[in-house]
Amino acid sequence: MNYKNNLNIIFNDILDLKYFIIAYILILVFFSFSFYNLENYLNPGFEIVIFLILGLIGAISILYYNKNRKSLHKVVFLIIMVFGILCLFTSPINDISDEQEHFTHSEIVSQGEILTEYVQIPGTNVSGYKTIHSIVLLAENAGMNVFNSDVDDKKINHTVDYQNSAFSQNPFYGYLPQAIGIFIAKLFDLNTIWMLWLARFFNLLLYGGICAIAIKKAPIFKFPLFVAMCLPIAIYQGASMSIDSTINAFSFLSIAYFLNMYKSPDDSINWKTLTIFLVSCLLVGLIKIPYLLLGFLLYLIPKEKFKTFNQYIVSRIGVFGLFLIGILWNFGYATHQLKNSWRGEYFTENNVSTKGQIEYIINNPSESIPRFLQIGNTIPNTFNRLFYFSNTALREYSSNLLGALYALFFGVFSLIYPSSIKIKLSNRVKLFLIASGIYISTFIIQYLSWAPIGNDNLMNGVFGRYFISLLVFIPLIFGFNYKKIDILYKNKENLNLAIITLIIGFIAGMIILTISVKY
Repeated sequence: MNYKNNLNIIFNDILDLKYFIIAYILILVFFSFSFYNLENYLNPGFEIVIFLILGLIGAISILYYNKNRKSLHKVVFLIIMVFGILCLFTSPINDISDEQEHFTHSEIVSQGEILTEYVQIPGTNVSGYKTIHSIVLLAENAGMNVFNSDVDDKKINHTVDYQNSAFSQNPFYGYLPQAIGIFIAKLFDLNTIWMLWLARFFNLLLYGGICAIAIKKAPIFKFPLFVAMCLPIAIYQGASMSIDSTINAFSFLSIAYFLNMYKSPDDSINWKTLTIFLVSCLLVGLIKIPYLLLGFLLYLIPKEKFKTFNQYIVSRIGVFGLFLIGILWNFGYATHQLKNSWRGEYFTENNVSTKGQIEYIINNPSESIPRFLQIGNTIPNTFNRLFYFSNTALREYSSNLLGALYALFFGVFSLIYPSSIKIKLSNRVKLFLIASGIYISTFIIQYLSWAPIGNDNLMNGVFGRYFISLLVFIPLIFGFNYKKIDILYKNKENLNLAIITLIIGFIAGMIILTISVKY
């Protein structure tokens, strides 16, 4: 009897949400016809399977949100995991941005090594990182899927081998989830491909878990957080070996804790909340130093919000402590490690030198200053690069259609989504300065460390994925719908369902794009 009742409930829910489910299916059809070429339709078996899976998990996501409207953290976790799992299986081997290097570092961490060691490769005059042969085998199959590779049939080969790069400048904690996946694959003597799949899965699990915690912790602006967390490339990065998902996850967590403190009653902020916020900022900043500027969000929190005066003082000076640790880490360790890879040779051949670049800027201010004043002109290109997948010159793929439609959606969403709290102008200005500081300093650091001396290209070494978490700031700064558009407030639940439908539609579009290019 209960079984029949449950089926009736599900059937009635589907009827209630039929327009949203139909809209999602139409989005799938639209992206399928936009991305698949004629050859796909002549032999469309795999594409049909993916379409059906996407249709099913999309419908489940819409139904799940309808049942958990007040638990958005559960919804974001479900969407990240179900679409991410499909993504981690369908993304080709080591095809995601710099995945091979992240893989090598992860495997080294799986052996219990906290710091990577750059050693001379036996029998050669070059150096590299000690790993296992299966890592090299996966590197040789980079860009291939399981249908045109045999790594899914071969057992893990533990023979000692070497790779020339391993992102040794990155701290080990960014590779712990991936290392757990690799360790499990080794422990159960699985085939080689499972090192990749399990490592991606645990990285995705960390990303989804932290995003869920962030959504739950934030008392306001949950949907802007949700939309940024479910950006297609954020799911794509989360379902990979990349440390970028760690950057994004802890950035979102930092912003969520800021929102929690911003909305908190007087005399309520305790040491635990303040410590978690500062540690989150530090974990991000040790990987991407510009994100230490997130610490300045504390300057938007009034003194009366803190329980004690000492907490208030720590909130004001703590960010400078973060910068001190970040500077010591980057200039005392990370910068030197960066050259211990193919980058060292690249820097020499292309006349890349931070010291030389700084000297050039000082000696040529009339040329350099106008160049940096043009950083604002990079915004359209940066946003477009949010829809560049793989990010490898030989294998990258993208969609101007996907990017343009998402830009339209996100622009409208940022401006008019109903807000339950009005942020005063002075705080919007502070938010703008913090976000701009992260954006600009990223370009400056990348220019100093990647561009040939005197080069006029500010986009050297800069990718859109570096700024995923900054999208949250746009609705906070530019959103104006605080009790202004009544019709949106009166229909907020339908509006939220429409946003969920579009978001999962864009994620599905990315997966369809990947299938069309890679299979």
